[in-house]
Amino acid sequence: MSGFEVPVGLIKKSNLTPHLPLKFDYRRFGQYGGPHITELREFQAAANQVVDLQARLLEGKAASLKDKETVMTGWKTERPFTSAAELGAIQNAAEKLSAEIDDFWSIGIGGSFLGIKATIEAVRGSLEFFNLLFPEQRGGTPRIFFLGSNMDPAYTARVLEIMAGQRVGGNVISKSGDTVEPAIAFALIQKIMENSYPPQEAVKRIVAITDKAKGSLRKLVNEKGYVSFVVPENVGGRFSVTSPVGLFALAVAGVDIKEFIAGAKWAEEQVRNQPFEKNISMLRAVMRYVAHKYWGKKIELASTGVFDLRSTTAWMEQLGPESEGKNGEGLWIAPEYYTEKAHANGQMIQQGERIFIETILMLENPGVDVVIPGKGTPVEYLDGKSLHFANSAFIEGLRDAHHEGGIPTMSYSLPQLDAFSLGMFFQYEMNAIALSGLLLGQNPFIQPGVQQYKEVANIRSGKPGTEEKARAMQAAESKLDPKFLI
Repeated sequence: MSGFEVPVGLIKKSNLTPHLPLKFDYRRFGQYGGPHITELREFQAAANQVVDLQARLLEGKAASLKDKETVMTGWKTERPFTSAAELGAIQNAAEKLSAEIDDFWSIGIGGSFLGIKATIEAVRGSLEFFNLLFPEQRGGTPRIFFLGSNMDPAYTARVLEIMAGQRVGGNVISKSGDTVEPAIAFALIQKIMENSYPPQEAVKRIVAITDKAKGSLRKLVNEKGYVSFVVPENVGGRFSVTSPVGLFALAVAGVDIKEFIAGAKWAEEQVRNQPFEKNISMLRAVMRYVAHKYWGKKIELASTGVFDLRSTTAWMEQLGPESEGKNGEGLWIAPEYYTEKAHANGQMIQQGERIFIETILMLENPGVDVVIPGKGTPVEYLDGKSLHFANSAFIEGLRDAHHEGGIPTMSYSLPQLDAFSLGMFFQYEMNAIALSGLLLGQNPFIQPGVQQYKEVANIRSGKPGTEEKARAMQAAESKLDPKFLI
């Protein structure tokens, strides 16, 4: 009995064209049947303001750009212009490690995880499939696994068991080395690596990305002799994918980091040089601001019908709320994958409370397509058409229906899924969110609320020095009414 055979010509692959710009469509960003957002006084006022805020970002002196005393705009002023020498050093170290391993682990949380995963999945394909491919199908790239973004024991055990018996290496990303989730993951991995390999061999297989001079991880790097790269002092985690935080793992995964940075540089130059009416980041920032402040919108749907862009919408989910969510302000960002969730969430989006705006990530050339053999089936009208054609029609249908239902929509249209396009998108979006936060009067580069959960978690987990606070917490908990515990 023969196995499953895919007919010749059913799957079609197309060549990608280098350095195509992405497109931005905001024709439907207004109340259906009402004025377009650009006709409103509030839009014009914010438009004038955002041009000044862009100049403030470049000048880098305002208190609203600082975390303590450091101006946090390195992602804009420096990283898109990374030198060829630095990129070459990262690429060489990544190739050296990649050649020695079957499996690559990357330890990090938040911005030290989401941007990396988003880029790898967009360019190389979703990891749940990529890791199933044979090495020759992956082009010699090792399988990719992430640890330290959560503390779920079943997940961690599964990753460790999958890597058992393989040639393993990886990188740990932490500015201080003290963030609990990645610190626990690295404690596990470091011990296993040192038990699995001779001392110098274990050292060769671990790369650290951390502060240039201080912190527990930098101290360990100096003691052990790990290869290391620097987390820039002036780049926060959620803005860090174009820095060594993201670049090393991307290079291991076979992403062309020179093209990635070239895309970021191209977008940054557009943000700096294009007038407001053609400036994607400024336009997007102003529309988000007006929708939130004057239309009462609370949630931005970050939607896509592209399977390999789901992690990109998850990156957006962190970037926006962590930058804007302060002082009772800010848009929540909710990822949506269509058409999978067109029923699950689509009913609420279409006819629920009008608290949404929507940003859709669309794709012009998927690089691979499938021909629909529809003859003699209920979808005969699609016979000979491509799956990308049908998928795009349904995503556009959702967009149009949502707009008619009262959802202001805008969309990015990526030309293709390559390193240049992703670098371009990330730089546009980081600018848009930074400007949007500044329009709200926020400092988009700090996250004081995040520190609060860490402090409570440290007390509950018994971190030394928290004993007095633990006693106060226990006393407060003892006053809770037991009748509400069943």
